[in-house]
Amino acid sequence: FFLVGNALTTINNHATASNAKFSTHDDDETKKTLANSVVCFEYGYARSEQGIDDMINAVRRVLKHGCRSLRTYGSGVLDLCYVASGRLDVVYTGIAEEGWKPWDYCAAMVICEESGCTMRSLKQQQQHEGNDDFDKEGHVLPNDNSKTFDIYSKSMICGVNKKVVEECRRIVLDL
Repeated sequence: FFLVGNALTTINNHATASNAKFSTHDDDETKKTLANSVVCFEYGYARSEQGIDDMINAVRRVLKHGCRSLRTYGSGVLDLCYVASGRLDVVYTGIAEEGWKPWDYCAAMVICEESGCTMRSLKQQQQHEGNDDFDKEGHVLPNDNSKTFDIYSKSMICGVNKKVVEECRRIVLDL
């Protein structure tokens, strides 16, 4: 997969190589929190009054909580590859109405999963009963081999580890 002159390759489900520089998310679990994360968000296409308020309020909550930096790039594939490579720590979309389209997730989802990232539906809008991404306390449920991120989900959150995904989701959705 080529991205602005960088070749991204994943190895053994835990490392991402970007032009032979390896990034692993194994030790991020204890160090990475929302407060020291680079957070990326995508507004999407909502233009209703409520939709705009929901999107702006999510960003406001992240800023009030505190994060290292906040970004938006306008490209789902780029956002996800940046999380996989360690340039971003967490990205979310789908606060109001719908997030990205399936083609925005497909290739980048594989790169994220292989690099050890946690990718889930932000609002837990699965189409199949019992296919939840989070428990009642908001903790990420383990991914078994039969379940992957639903590319038809209307929302998404992806981060370098479970802890930052759980924390960002709680703040963004005001849970």
